[in-house]
Amino acid sequence: MTALIVIAAIILVFAFFLNMKIRAEVKYIGGELDFKVKYLWFTIYPLKEKKPKKPKKKKSVRKTKASSEQESSVQNVNDESGESAADTSGEADSESSAMGNQEMSGEKAKKEKLSEKLDKLKDIIEKVKIIWSVSKKRLKRIFTHIYIDDLMIDFVIAGGDAYETAMNYGRISAVTYNAITAVRLLFPITVKTVDIVCDFDGKKSVYDCEVKITARPATILSAGFGILFGLLFNIKKLLGKSNEQPDEKAAVTA
Repeated sequence: MTALIVIAAIILVFAFFLNMKIRAEVKYIGGELDFKVKYLWFTIYPLKEKKPKKPKKKKSVRKTKASSEQESSVQNVNDESGESAADTSGEADSESSAMGNQEMSGEKAKKEKLSEKLDKLKDIIEKVKIIWSVSKKRLKRIFTHIYIDDLMIDFVIAGGDAYETAMNYGRISAVTYNAITAVRLLFPITVKTVDIVCDFDGKKSVYDCEVKITARPATILSAGFGILFGLLFNIKKLLGKSNEQPDEKAAVTA
């Protein structure tokens, strides 16, 4: 009975920690990037920097080599250069024959048939389809459980030329709002403020933004294991050539 209580307590502790949200805070204010990752009341990143230890002074080592050794090394180099000059003629012939063989092998490699390339491409496409069919449901689960909160965008578009400033304002506004719409299709998102203005008198643009991203480790791990088991059940099709559909029923649901 005691063992069951201990096991149940351990499971509850793991369930508690895995269901606690991990939060990432990203700020880009005044041209400086600030990135933090927090879990419970701990700051995982960035860690506190340790004070560097003072380097110990090393004793200088005197050189003990004699000049006679340098002279002998110079003589050895001269002898080797003489021997290499004698063998130059023989090596030239061997190099020319080797170059001829390389050219022949290169021509054979270039003559690979187009049908073989198409077969390889078709095999890659089939494997990508298998991976996607196994992973799409779990990936969707991950996306829908990653929350983007308190999105703050404060852009000031400036420039010396009024026409260029107005055009840049239109482009950046369109890209920003379209990006928010695209992200909203994948992730739950809450927008705190989006403020994009023109400053025709200013010389430098300002791009300040801030966002918080939260997720539960349990959701990511369960979906990740589901993808892993699905790939393992289809490992034969991924390693070999097959046009059969992936076995989704055999995959373990997350």
